[in-house]
Amino acid sequence: MEWLLIAVILLAAFGGIAYVVPSKFQRRVGQLRLNARTHGLFVSSQTIADLDAEPEDKVTSGGKKRVRTYLCVEYSYSFARPIDSAPCWQLVRYKKSELPIPGWLIKDNALVGVQLSDTNYWTDVAATIADMPVLCRSVSVGTHTVSWIGTEGKSAVLEDRFLDQLEASLLNLSKLSAEKAALTDTPEDSK
Repeated sequence: MEWLLIAVILLAAFGGIAYVVPSKFQRRVGQLRLNARTHGLFVSSQTIADLDAEPEDKVTSGGKKRVRTYLCVEYSYSFARPIDSAPCWQLVRYKKSELPIPGWLIKDNALVGVQLSDTNYWTDVAATIADMPVLCRSVSVGTHTVSWIGTEGKSAVLEDRFLDQLEASLLNLSKLSAEKAALTDTPEDSK
């Protein structure tokens, strides 16, 4: 009986220690975020509304309206210098949306420096988003930064491809912004 009591106490002690020790995935995510900083990416956290939430998730049992959110990580790439006439927008994942890209909605209908009718631009944006890490909830482009907002996928992090995909996609979005700004800044030929 004494040995059983000793075994239970040891299991409780080591179980508590094992509970606070980070898993392999948690250690890799920590290392990934450090590596992102060395590549010039800024890492922060942000909550994003789940627009695809089921109706029962949008109302409490008492009938009060609520918004289901995700706690996400934001990886941002800052431009070397601000691009004043760059397009500014934020897309949020929403399955029912068709514009500007199927499955994505412009947050708060805020769209500056580009039109919904600019199909070539949105086609390029859609291709870039398709190459991003899969658990993306939102993408934003501004005059100072481009950002990926989502959660780090376990398989991509453990296979060391997350940061490469992310960095390539953010650089591509920044190039699209610079190109669009250059087209906007170019004066039209006068007749």
